[in-house]
Order: sequence, then structure tokens, then C-alpha cells
Amino acid sequence: MSFLESYRLSLETLGPIHVGTGEAFPAYSYLLDEKNKQALILDAGRLLELLSLQQQKNYLQAVAQGPKRAQESLHSLWSSGLVDPTPAILRRIPVSSAFIQTVKNATDAAGLEFRPLPRSPLGAYLPGSSIKGALRTAWMFRRVLQRGQDIEYSDRWRWGQKVPKDDWPLITPPKKIGPKVAQEFEALVLDYAAERGFNLHKDPFRQVRVGDTEPSDNLLLNRIGVFHPKATMDGTVLLAETFRRKAQLLSTLRLHTGLAQQKHKESVSHGISARELANACREYYQQVAAREEEFAKSNGLNTALQTYKELEQRLQADPQAFPLRIGFGSGRMSIRLALLLEGEEGEEPKTRKTAGHSKPKDSFPLGWAVARLEAS
Repeated sequence: MSFLESYRLSLETLGPIHVGTGEAFPAYSYLLDEKNKQALILDAGRLLELLSLQQQKNYLQAVAQGPKRAQESLHSLWSSGLVDPTPAILRRIPVSSAFIQTVKNATDAAGLEFRPLPRSPLGAYLPGSSIKGALRTAWMFRRVLQRGQDIEYSDRWRWGQKVPKDDWPLITPPKKIGPKVAQEFEALVLDYAAERGFNLHKDPFRQVRVGDTEPSDNLLLNRIGVFHPKATMDGTVLLAETFRRKAQLLSTLRLHTGLAQQKHKESVSHGISARELANACREYYQQVAAREEEFAKSNGLNTALQTYKELEQRLQADPQAFPLRIGFGSGRMSIRLALLLEGEEGEEPKTRKTAGHSKPKDSFPLGWAVARLEAS
């Protein structure tokens, strides 16, 4: 009997993926090479060492005037041949045309700073915690459907009445959902609720370990925009480092199955198998994609429709593959079990975050990937 199972988890991105770090990369720390469609990421301290005393003074004065002026000053020094920034370049990152256009037209810091991906000394990576969160959401969806009961909140979460065989249960949440209320919901669904709150020792995802992906250089600095059917939010923009479409990412998934085989009261509430976890992701994220596809059809989001079509084709061609939705812009439909929420909370969101084009309507949906598990 195995107490530990190890799997190779491979992912291929179908659209741009961004996972934030909580940081913003400053405008004075990169140069935009429009000709080669690259951003030169600079060591700001090393850059100052390359400048003469007068150039340093002028540049620091420009920095004090704001990010736009700082970048203009730096670009002027470079384009005029007065400074060769090569010794200060840490790395070069490809940029999209939409990124270039946004930076050139920016008037303040919001249009110049970009959000970086998590990075180790070897390169950018996708955190295992983000992947695990996507797996956990799909597993909760499956548990609710298998139980076949509504979930209601009064002073606490409770299982409600049974639903007809072909109906989905409904979740009736409180008006405000804080961290404690959210965690108590998960405890109910995953069977680690206790008389007072919850018992984390019984959380079944204690047996699931997902590693960070291997570093990747298949990156792109991108423009993320917001599509609204009334076209009132096209000017809302965020710059971010993303994994490119078709990026191949590799991680590991380990199942500590021995935890589910223990008999004492502090063992996990139930076992999780790799096959059932993949099936849960297929079931849940295909439903999410179907809802999004309907929205895309209704609003003429042709680029998004290509993504959903490709996802369907990949899943039909490979029965072992399953979809995941990861990172920023995944939306409440995939991270809050909104498919099951009652009332206004369960309605389709009125906006979509997209990336890769100056017009959000013509951009790619964020976060979609096709995954596969193989025993290692």
C-alpha cells in the first residue's frame, strides 16, 4: 500500500497568465526598446554608475518630477548614444504592441509601472499555491454536487434541503463574506468543520502538495484591460508580466495518501485521488468555460471564442487532460463557486479582464491552461 504518490504536473497556457506578487516594477527601472519590442530591465544602482556626475544630477531631477519624465530622460540618454546601458541590463523581456502603445501614451505612473511575476534567481515561475487553489475550488464544487443539498447561512453555514436529482444545489451566502466566514464555508464543504469553527488537521488538502513550476522565460509584458458590454471601461488599464500563450510549465503534485489511511480523530476527513482530482477539474472548469463562452458569443468577443474552442478541442483529443483557471483575472465564476450562488451573487459578472490588445474586446481571456498528470 502506497503512502505517498508523486506526479508530474504539466501545464500548457491557452491564454496569458499572471500571478501577482503585490509589487509594482517602477518606470525608472526599465527602458522600452520599441524597435526590438523588448523591455530592458535595469539595475538602477548600476545604471547610475554609468552616468557622469552631470548626467546623474539631470536624471535624478527627472526622477523627482515623476515616472514619465524619468523614463523620457533615460530614453533620451540611450537614444542619443550618450549612455550604453548594457552593463546595467538584468534581463530583456518581450513586450506586446499594446504594452508599447500604453507606455508611449501614459501620463502618470499607472500607465508605466507593471506588475511582475514571482521570480527566483533562475527565472519567473507559477506558484504551486495558485495551482493548488484552483484544484481546491474544483474539488469543493464536486463535493457540493455529490452531497446534493443546498447550503444556507444564518448565524453559521448549514446544509439545507435535498435538491431534485437533476438540479444543482444553491448556496445562499450572507451579505458580507469575511475571511472567517469563507473558511467556515470551506470547512463545511470539505468536512473539517468542528463544534467551534473548524479543525484544520482534518482539511483533506493537507494531503495535497503542489510545487512551484520550473522557471520559464516564455514571458511577455502585456496590457490587461477591462471589457464592458457598454464599452465604458476601455481606458482602464493595467500593465503586467505574463506567461505567454502556449508556454509549457512543469510542476510536481504529491499526494500523501497515508494521511487518509490513518484512523485517529485528527486525520484528514477523506482521501483524494489524482484521477478524481483531475475529473473534478474537468467537470468544474468546463462549466466555467461554457458560461464564459456564452458571454463571449453574446458580445462578439471573437478572440476569446478561439480560446474556448481550443480548450474544447484539446479536452476531446486527450481524455487525460483537464482545464485549470489560474491567477489574476480568473474572475469570481471560477474562484467563488459563483455557479451555485443564489440571487444577484450568482449572476454573470458584467465585465471581463483580458490581455494582449489595446482593445479589451479583441484580447485573450486570462488564466486558462490545459493540465495533465503523469505518475513519476
